[in-house]
Amino acid sequence: MTDKMAENLNEITTTTDILARFEAELADLGKKMSVAASDADSAALISLAHRRNNLPIEILASKTRLEQLYLERDELRLPAFQNKAAELAKIVTEKLKKRADAQTEFNIASGNQSSAAADVSETKRSIAERKRTIESLLHSARNSKISPVSLQMHGGI
Repeated sequence: MTDKMAENLNEITTTTDILARFEAELADLGKKMSVAASDADSAALISLAHRRNNLPIEILASKTRLEQLYLERDELRLPAFQNKAAELAKIVTEKLKKRADAQTEFNIASGNQSSAAADVSETKRSIAERKRTIESLLHSARNSKISPVSLQMHGGI
């Protein structure tokens, strides 16, 4: 925290305390005026009347000063917040790029896995079909009768 920020925070605290005292004093002023009137204390009544007229101005001035101090505080904090936001924006951008790259890698791997699974299914289907074909051919070979004409044609006799 900079000295300027610490000074600003101290001033905010002080001004807030002053404002609270002024508001409490204004709230209590009616009671004090009643006591002064009961005591027929004209000097106190005049003083309290002046105070009753001046307190709203002091409260307004304190509220204005407090808002100015909050504005100053926010202006002092803004550059640090902007720097932090810019740093985080860079990190977010990097993470988004990494996420996009990871998504691309995932999509490629997923496609490769699907292709490999399709190759497995196709090869299993082909193997089963070839086994049926071989079985059918062997069955035909076992059940076929070889005639002498057939052997002569093929050079058997």
